[in-house]
Amino acid sequence: MSRPNILFITTDEQHLRTLSCYGCETGTTPCLDALASGADVYENAYTVSPVCLPARCAFMTGMYPHHSGSISNIFGASLSLQFPNLFTELKKQGYRTALHGKCHFIPVPYPATRGDMTLEYEHFIAYYKLLGMDRLSLQDDKNNSLWYYDDYAKDLARQDMLKKCRYEAHENPENHGYYDFPFESGMHPDAWVGKRAVEDIECRNADENNFIWVSFSGPHYPVDTPREYTDRIDVNKLEPRIFREDEWDDDSKYHVKGYHGPGTTEGSGHAKDGAQKNYTEEYWLQWRRRYFGNIALIDEWVGKILDAAEKKFGDNLLVIFTADHGEMMGNHSLWGKNGALFEDVLRIPLILRQPGQKEGKRISETVSSLELFPTILTCAGAPVPDHADGVTLDEMVQQGGRPYIISECDNRAVILKDGIKLEYNRPNLRGKMYRELYDLREDPNEFDNRYADSRYADTIAQLTALLEAEPDLMETVFRPYADGGDYWLNDGNGAGFAFNGAKPE
Repeated sequence: MSRPNILFITTDEQHLRTLSCYGCETGTTPCLDALASGADVYENAYTVSPVCLPARCAFMTGMYPHHSGSISNIFGASLSLQFPNLFTELKKQGYRTALHGKCHFIPVPYPATRGDMTLEYEHFIAYYKLLGMDRLSLQDDKNNSLWYYDDYAKDLARQDMLKKCRYEAHENPENHGYYDFPFESGMHPDAWVGKRAVEDIECRNADENNFIWVSFSGPHYPVDTPREYTDRIDVNKLEPRIFREDEWDDDSKYHVKGYHGPGTTEGSGHAKDGAQKNYTEEYWLQWRRRYFGNIALIDEWVGKILDAAEKKFGDNLLVIFTADHGEMMGNHSLWGKNGALFEDVLRIPLILRQPGQKEGKRISETVSSLELFPTILTCAGAPVPDHADGVTLDEMVQQGGRPYIISECDNRAVILKDGIKLEYNRPNLRGKMYRELYDLREDPNEFDNRYADSRYADTIAQLTALLEAEPDLMETVFRPYADGGDYWLNDGNGAGFAFNGAKPE
């Protein structure tokens, strides 16, 4: 069989337990469940980063954020043009490449955004095209598409919908992180992306090699689900939230302010006094119902995309579905992911169907999203660049899985080994360093911070040594000044910058 056509489908901020193949009972994802029934389902897949940009740049390069320099949604480096990426390497093998949906390979200038205005974006679009994609339909995040004129925003503007969408998302005081999409569902950002992908597939030549990345920006907040999809969700089938009444009495935890205020996760910004403890159970019910409704919409379009791809390419089709990271989804009384190193955010769905595969398989070995870059290239017959920090999924499984997981972004890093998780988290470059340790073997819901427990002193030393042994990790994510005070961030080009204006010695 010739080299396969490759369909790479990603969502943004999707919790693992929103799919039936991972234990969800809402029946929200029939199309993805059908895919999983004849595919490899990875039960212990972890993201290399708990936020969008570094996670997506790792998809593109197979590199840890601290190696690529792309460590943050806000700070650090854009995805460098010097690194071979999915598009450049597949094109060398004769693949026609496309991305439909969200890129986010460059930090968003958040301070420049305005709720009442949409700004130019042409320099972003030009940069993305330099990364090597032959075709781009850009819907660069639900929020971003209202702040900046990407392709989706331009389409909304042509149909006189942009102002209304912008108001509901960024100006309406009644928006508490969720609202009903104000127009027909076909113009929802995820439907728009799905439609562009189907149109692209239908016009492809099956005799050529094709790589198509469908990058949905949902179910990432704002949870802007069309009412017809929200109404499909039976609230009685939603799992209870995971939380404990006293869990935020411990001020050694980073998210104590997310709960009590002022907040540390995105959801806190919509809560009274910035405290997510002020959300009622009715609020959580409505938020989660809409979140699952957004996933139902995405699943419907995944079905249409798969139908189009199978009709066009037959069995000569490799399909990969995953998410960049997860979402708190009301567990621990938080929504969002900023700084969240809970399993809710770190674990991701990962489904892979080989060309011609009919039988499903459950794979328990631990893998990282770093494995996707070499897996895709190897399936396409392309050599894997030396810079890649991962190996193919098959190789990792044959090795028995990753001995430990590292996930990182600006001001935070986590290592998980043998059921023990060590976290370093810092709200900003001047803030307090939060150190947390969770024993998932005894405390799978991560309620009790055991960092100060003397029984774990040796384990902490071992895990810290593994972090410090990883080249450039502590240098890039955290670097102390000579006086032991503030930390700085590397800009990816060998230079650093800090909020106090001083460069470390």
